[in-house]
Amino acid sequence: MALDPQKLRAKIESIGDLPTLPTVVTKIVGQLNNPSTNAADIGKLIEQDPALSGKVLRLVNSAYYGFPRQIKSIQSAVVILGFNKIRTTIMTASLFSSFRKGPAGFLNINRFWQHSLGAAMGAKSAAETLGSVHLAEDAFIGGLLHDVGKIIMDQYQPAIFGPILKYAADKGMLVTEVENQVMNGFNHAAIGSWLVENWRLPKDIVRMVEGHHSPQRYNQDRELVAFVHIGDILARAIGVGNGGDNRMPALNSEIVANFQLNEVFFEKSVTKLIREIEKASEFFSMLTI
Repeated sequence: MALDPQKLRAKIESIGDLPTLPTVVTKIVGQLNNPSTNAADIGKLIEQDPALSGKVLRLVNSAYYGFPRQIKSIQSAVVILGFNKIRTTIMTASLFSSFRKGPAGFLNINRFWQHSLGAAMGAKSAAETLGSVHLAEDAFIGGLLHDVGKIIMDQYQPAIFGPILKYAADKGMLVTEVENQVMNGFNHAAIGSWLVENWRLPKDIVRMVEGHHSPQRYNQDRELVAFVHIGDILARAIGVGNGGDNRMPALNSEIVANFQLNEVFFEKSVTKLIREIEKASEFFSMLTI
């Protein structure tokens, strides 16, 4: 029987212990969007959280960034990486622990976050391959968060989401296809976009999460939404983690036409993505901490 999407949304929004980003992360993201902010301001905010500082330095000194010398201070990390990359690093370092406090569900949490990281790297790869290097770090964050609504359903509405996952597996369907049937079009993309909006993250991130299955609907932040759509599919194509189903979504035909996606694009993007994943062992090892 189909569920009433309005009642389900109200039920989710009324949950009192939904995951939140650490207060310091919210402050940092807000400051990074302030044109008057400088590197010293951001460094001081990161240093307020010793655990976050340690994770940031660990990631900055990993093979993924490949700096020739060790970066020993947060201030140096902010200056060397720049604001866009430091935001990506902070979000990645803090996100996984935010969801480890929730109840166990049906998803394999490590495999889920592996897929999310793969999609993030895929979205970044797509942006770079298509000549939008300036959007690559924003696309990474959108990819990292694109399926966050699944975690909310899995941990807080398991009686609904468990059967959705099982039906998707039994019928060889995408989770979002089953969600749309069972929840009358109210799916994990809508739930996730509400959550990141509630976290007061920028509107472009909200749109990337909301639109990753329907990128043709978006004119504002159109490129970013498209990159996350593509990144999700690239991650699935090379088998990074698992987002809850085993189907390969079709690339949106309008996106293929508008961005002139062809075999050369996919060869370059997949090659770049595989190379990024090979360098990202520190990111993936954080999933089990």
